[in-house]
Amino acid sequence: MAVTVANLITNLDTYIGDSSTDRVSQAERFQALTESVVWLQEELGNDTTNATYTLNYLDTVYAYKTTSAIADLLDGADLRRGQDDHVESFTRKSPRELAEEIGQGFGESSWAIERRDLNSYLIVNHGSKYPAYLICDFEATDSGGGTWEADTTNSDATNLTIDSNEFKQGAGSFNFDITVAQSGNNRATITNSTLDALDLSDYIDLASWVFEVYIPDVTNFSSITFYWGSDSSNYWSATATTDINGSAFIAGWNTIKINWADATKTSSPDVENIDYIRFDFNYTGSQADDTDFRIDYLRLVRPEKLTFHYTSWYVGQNSSGTDLTAFTATTDVPFFSGQYDQYKYAVAHKAASILFYGPLRLANEGGTQEVEAIKALRRAIKFIPSSRTPEVKSFKVRGVSFRRGVRRANIR
Repeated sequence: MAVTVANLITNLDTYIGDSSTDRVSQAERFQALTESVVWLQEELGNDTTNATYTLNYLDTVYAYKTTSAIADLLDGADLRRGQDDHVESFTRKSPRELAEEIGQGFGESSWAIERRDLNSYLIVNHGSKYPAYLICDFEATDSGGGTWEADTTNSDATNLTIDSNEFKQGAGSFNFDITVAQSGNNRATITNSTLDALDLSDYIDLASWVFEVYIPDVTNFSSITFYWGSDSSNYWSATATTDINGSAFIAGWNTIKINWADATKTSSPDVENIDYIRFDFNYTGSQADDTDFRIDYLRLVRPEKLTFHYTSWYVGQNSSGTDLTAFTATTDVPFFSGQYDQYKYAVAHKAASILFYGPLRLANEGGTQEVEAIKALRRAIKFIPSSRTPEVKSFKVRGVSFRRGVRRANIR
């Protein structure tokens, strides 16, 4: 039978010698038990606190925002490949060291947790079983075959050039301007309808298009629409209104992801002969003329599923299975219920010490219960192993690039 908050209160009432609500209210009991379970989580560091999250890892994409996807992330424990592919373990490193290794192209599979700008990120450096397929490097207007051009008739794009100063990969990017009176269509379009034909049958509905766009001012900017197909009448298309992590566009470089499975199919494109690509930069009618929009590094990537093991800070669930950050009912279930029910003694002793120090104002009794809580925890903790991975630092020769290559299309 599952341990519930009611069971914890039974032990707690025994330790404080009072089951009434005269001196300690029910709300104070819930608060003390919540704080005690948080204490237990912080002290344990073992696998009873672990949860898992499936990460769709994309080769060449290193940072994955976890703020909403893993809202209960307290700390990372491990990162693993699929059962048949897990031939070596990932190494946990500091965000600083991992950033250096990514910059050098160092190939050891590793991960880190980084917290910045009020968000959390899982940083991963890994040679995926599905290498990225580089479609266009945007270093020449005939990159990938055919001719890339700005649509100066039906869009506001103009002055397409190669920018060798501001780019994300390789040696250049496409740079273009917008003149809003040119078409009145509230978009700027860059297109190529004569690419060297690509057979993408291995990627249909499985892969994601990933590319970099530079937006000089996002005040009136709304979205990016991407098209790919056999020609301008037979294609797939999809629109991105955020960056790859679901964050709002920023002024500067943004990584964009378009999932093939989410795209709309128009007419009958031939997946074995993809030679048409188009980018639409969309904005509102308030957009003014602007300069220096950019596109770079178009690749097609099939995700590899990795399992991220992490320590959750949810204290338990209610009777309906909803995760909780605080107990509010006797039917609530602490996270350790059914895994190691004997933790209830350490939790109840800790809660008793909190109440003795708090509303009961009996410091000596509080100290005694604190000792009992620690003793109960030590008895239990030795039976549960931990798979948490500590950060390690590896030796590398500075200045030497270990960069892995991506599969390349026929780029000229």
